[in-house]
Amino acid sequence: MIEIKPQIQHKSNCPTSGTALQPAKILWQGMHICVELKSDSGSEIIDLLRVGHGSHTSLQVDLAKGEVFSGNSYVAEWLGKPLLNSLQNPRSEKLEITKEIFKPCQRVIILNCIDYLYGHSLLKLLNAQRHLECNPECGLIVIVPKFLRWMVPDGVAEVWTVPISLKNGRDYYLDFAKFVDEQTKRFEQIYVSEAYSHPSQFDITRFTRVPKHSFDDKEDVNITFIWREDRLFINSLLFRILRKLNLLSIGLAVQNWKVRRLFEGIRSHLPVAKFAVAGLGTKTDFPEWIEDYRVDMFNEKIEQDICQVYADSRLVIGLHGSNMLLPSGHAGMTIDLIDERWGNFAQDIIYQESNQKMAAFRYRFLPYQTPTDTLAFIAAVMVLTLDEFKSYMTADVVN
Repeated sequence: MIEIKPQIQHKSNCPTSGTALQPAKILWQGMHICVELKSDSGSEIIDLLRVGHGSHTSLQVDLAKGEVFSGNSYVAEWLGKPLLNSLQNPRSEKLEITKEIFKPCQRVIILNCIDYLYGHSLLKLLNAQRHLECNPECGLIVIVPKFLRWMVPDGVAEVWTVPISLKNGRDYYLDFAKFVDEQTKRFEQIYVSEAYSHPSQFDITRFTRVPKHSFDDKEDVNITFIWREDRLFINSLLFRILRKLNLLSIGLAVQNWKVRRLFEGIRSHLPVAKFAVAGLGTKTDFPEWIEDYRVDMFNEKIEQDICQVYADSRLVIGLHGSNMLLPSGHAGMTIDLIDERWGNFAQDIIYQESNQKMAAFRYRFLPYQTPTDTLAFIAAVMVLTLDEFKSYMTADVVN
């Protein structure tokens, strides 16, 4: 945790002279928590507080000169330039921010979950459990976009729900900054959560209120494909061409055909299996033997209901991305199909298994180019041999 009241726990140097900078105040940009700094020369430097994706590298912007400074060129491009642009172009719209107080506290931790990517927001929220369990002396305040309010766990002191969409998650809203500034005056001591990008201390059921998959049911074997329409289960070059030509309907038809072919392949090895598709986007149709849980838009009830579909699934299969977080967190096993994103390996998976060998069995990562018949065979083997594998690999634990 990083203390910001009564003192700002932050050290920084001027990016040009190297002299120490004095923290002046906290700037609540929205997605970022920043520190305004003053140099001897009078320059105004904005520095990222070491939280979220800013926790691993330094990032500074000089507002007057319009410059970005970072030891990592990728971070400068990915985080720095959008941050500078947002601060130079603040938004003046009024936001209808909802404040819920469940218990009064004078010492608090603020966990900020605003982001421009769904997976980032969700993963930040999962830090809440660590604070609830490890820092009971402080009340936890969670700042969430509206679409995540339903997942805030019980036990928090306050929830501040902000109507900032993912599309505008990088923007700087003056009304949000003003709201937080005013609210923080109520507390004697304030810490900011590090909001780790990939926390490990949590149980997803505390957030969704949906139990995980039970392997006790040996009769119902449900296999679900996680559907999305902005990243397709087709050749990447073909996808880029179709998108450029505005012919993605062809790509969706190919994806539909590949999913049906995959399910048919699995069914040839596993006749008792039942099949479903779930996710975002309802273009194309599936035959009656495939349950269709796809939607055009998520809301709290729909997302919670679909988490139950995941939990009922012995196996979920889908293309790498944030769409795999909740499915992997609830289903029995997962196959994650990766295109060129091998550098983001396992970042979209919520592991439920502490045994290393069982985790390797339950969570598979395969190239999306894997032939459909090979993928079907692997999926069927995972389902058919799970019990035998577990009996061999955990015999000393079980017995």
